[in-house]
Order: sequence, then structure tokens, then C-alpha cells
Amino acid sequence: MKTILHKHLIWLLLLPAGFASCSKDDNAARLDKVTLLSFGPSGSKPGDKISFIGARLDKVTAIALKGATVEAAAFTERTAERIVITIPQETEKGVVTLKTPEGDVVSKTILNLDVPVTITTVPATAAKGATITIKGTFVNWVTRVTFGNDDAVVTEFVSRSVTDLVLKVPATATTGILVFSTDGTAPVDIESENPLVIE
Repeated sequence: MKTILHKHLIWLLLLPAGFASCSKDDNAARLDKVTLLSFGPSGSKPGDKISFIGARLDKVTAIALKGATVEAAAFTERTAERIVITIPQETEKGVVTLKTPEGDVVSKTILNLDVPVTITTVPATAAKGATITIKGTFVNWVTRVTFGNDDAVVTEFVSRSVTDLVLKVPATATTGILVFSTDGTAPVDIESENPLVIE
């Protein structure tokens, strides 16, 4: 597969320590409640450890990420000021929600990851309107698939998982190379090795 780096990247707002700023009040954070101040480091990958800094974090029962939830029993470390977890493979870009007996605490900053997306299997042929499965690693981070021309673009999928991307071939698709556009801190375009023949 051919990978094309995007020339422009969208970076997280970083604190000096390399952490993303989260839900801070305009004044000082209210430390009498569960408070999320920051998380990081930025540029983390699935499987890496990530820290959450705040107050009364020992009250957190789970951390919900988009695509995955980490229960308190699976925390690597937990104190009143810091929680450390291992980022699940299924995690996608999105807000972070701390689950507490007092209610949910939702980050104002998006958790974004540096994800090594690969495409390993693309069907050789397909009919317009058919459902096809693309296989690879971290294909749940694919946001767009272009079929042979810019008029045939898919941005909504039948289903997505870490290993399988299921989508319908658009009616405007033509025979050609598929281009997979990915999300993450370093978005790329990945071209299929061989053209998909539209029957």
C-alpha cells in the first residue's frame, strides 16, 4: 500500500508538559468535586499508557473513551490526583467521560491518537451497490474511501472495527485505485496496491 502524508495536521492544544487541557472552569477548578484538568501525553498510540490529572479521581468508577470503556479494576494507577490506563485497541477519536457516583465528567478536549493504519486486503472485483469488506489494522480510523474518482466517495460505513471496514460500493464508482483517508494526529491517505474492478 502507498501512504501519503497530509501536508497539514491538526494539533491538540498542549500544556507545557505535553498534556491536553480539559474541563477547567473560568475560575479555579472546583476541587470539592471530581475534576478533570488534563490528560496525555499527546501523540499516544493504542496500547500506550495515558494519564488523567485532576481532583478526587479516586471516586472515578470507569473511563469511557469513544469505542471502549476502561473499568476501575483495569486502571494501572489511581490516586485522588491521577489515573493511568492503557489505551484500548478499539479506542477512536472523541471526548473522554469519567464515570462517577456524582455523574459524568466530560472532557472539553478531544482525545486523538497517533494510529498506524494499514490496509491488508481489498476485494479484486465488486458490483455497484454491493457490500464489501476491507481488512487491515486500525481501519476503524478510516474516515473516507474514494473509489477510482472523486465522484465516488464513501464517508458512512455499514460497520467498522479495528480489523474490518464494511461499506457499500457507490453507484458512481469506477474501476481504479481505492484511496483510504484516515484520522488521527497524523492523518494520511493510503492507496490500494491494485485497482478494484467494478463489474
